[in-house]
Amino acid sequence: MNQDTIIVMLKSIRETSLVGAKYGNHEIGDRVDFAFSKDLIKRLETGSFALTQKGADLLDGKIKWKDI
Repeated sequence: MNQDTIIVMLKSIRETSLVGAKYGNHEIGDRVDFAFSKDLIKRLETGSFALTQKGADLLDGKIKWKDI
């Protein structure tokens, strides 16, 4: 999975609780599945999304892409 694609999606989730517009060559479902499998996001009861601590740490530079 492309790092930039996931970072853009995580930023959108942090700011809006939504996955955001398509970016790159990956379908939305692929991006969401990847983020779930790496424990970067969680789905809320309302159907929107939120970052996990790991996802927030990745955006904040506390962990590196290679460590996810």
